[in-house]
Amino acid sequence: MLQLLSDRLRPADPADRDAGLSLVEVVVALLVFAVITVGSVVAVGLTLSISSDNRSREVATNLASEAVDVARGTSDVIQVASGQTKKSVGGVMYTVKQTASWQTTSGVDATCTPAAASGNGSLFYKHVHIEVEWDGMRSSDSPVRSETILAPNSRLNDQDTGTILVGVKDDQGAPVPGLVVAVEPDTTTSSPGKALTAGSKPGTTNADGCAVAIKVLPGAYKVTISRSDAAPWRDAAQAAAPVKTGIVVVKGDSAGVTFTYAAGDDYAVKYASNYSGPSVLLPDDLKTTVLGGPAPTTTTGTPSDVFLFPLATGYRMVAGDYRPTGTAGGTCLSPDPSLWPANAAGKTAPVQPFVAASDGKAAYPLPMGVVTIRLAAGTDSVVRATSSAALNGDPGCAVPQTYNFTVKNKTNSGEVTLALPYGTWAISSGGSTSTLRGVTLSGLIGSLLGAILGGSGTSSNVVSLDPRPAS
Repeated sequence: MLQLLSDRLRPADPADRDAGLSLVEVVVALLVFAVITVGSVVAVGLTLSISSDNRSREVATNLASEAVDVARGTSDVIQVASGQTKKSVGGVMYTVKQTASWQTTSGVDATCTPAAASGNGSLFYKHVHIEVEWDGMRSSDSPVRSETILAPNSRLNDQDTGTILVGVKDDQGAPVPGLVVAVEPDTTTSSPGKALTAGSKPGTTNADGCAVAIKVLPGAYKVTISRSDAAPWRDAAQAAAPVKTGIVVVKGDSAGVTFTYAAGDDYAVKYASNYSGPSVLLPDDLKTTVLGGPAPTTTTGTPSDVFLFPLATGYRMVAGDYRPTGTAGGTCLSPDPSLWPANAAGKTAPVQPFVAASDGKAAYPLPMGVVTIRLAAGTDSVVRATSSAALNGDPGCAVPQTYNFTVKNKTNSGEVTLALPYGTWAISSGGSTSTLRGVTLSGLIGSLLGAILGGSGTSSNVVSLDPRPAS
């Protein structure tokens, strides 16, 4: 073969030496050269890739071993939690993922709280799974994995006690660490448990949002979570410190309780937003009903900022203690403008829309009924409004409602302007709550149909605050 190639490249005949190579022969020679070159480059690249992958896998193995050692070195197995860390070694970024879960005597594997209400068994040990990946991993590669189990330093249970596992996540499903957890006997049940000893009480929630009460005597308990920094967090029922009751513990078993708890969205509420006149008095004890959650909830007072559990659909607010039809203890429909029928002019009340907080903040204008009164005596310092029999199409309120005002900014003629939830009210004033007398209504403010007086003349103290436009 070599001889043939030599004869072709160096022919014996001098005339043939001047003939050179044909174009086809040149192309074939270049193709052969290219194939050999590409093959060499691929082989070198593959060798380098395998070498780099082997180095990365070795580093990942060391990182997995390090994570296992750290977990094993934790003094309190309850605090070992899931998590993810990143570490750069030799210019390569490695991601170490750790998953920690409880294993029980009945075979339940639970990261935080067991799915079943009972039959979970006692806590046995904690299973830790480590998985390490790195940037530039080949698609065919698998992460480096390592497993270990951690036994508690002391027994978590005995044959006569059980365990309560508490799990907390936010509105996005992420765990919430650092929360204070309290477990107490539920005295509202027929079989309350016993007060926990110092060694049985749960610590703050760990990185998985978990806390564990150990060696809990059988009975029913209530669990409360809260923030030590008093930040305005809320659950779906707008509770700042949510409580769950009726958590039953039996000996040799683990009970679980879960919470959803998140930083509240800030609603800047402007009460009596439909009033633009001089100063208006708001009730000292005004209730505001919040609609949009699983059930209506109420807040008390008139804070400029109301913090509510984050909800994509937002909330609608009603000034007053609105109680929908079917509410235990009675209904109160008057505060909700949407429930007032059309008036004689065919007008219905405007209704505030649902408002969602953008970036956690939102402005919320809240209209109210507004009326100007003349105090029963010029020296009166207290005003009280009490719900009265419904008039003028008012849908009514079966549950008695009372609001109190501290008199401020009265005129020289003894007049003050009050903002109240929509409905029918009897208004009185006095030097104290024990010396109240009926007041005189001086005028009505806002888009109201008018005052419906309960007696004769202008001395009557009953007024219907109507959300419907007069015309």
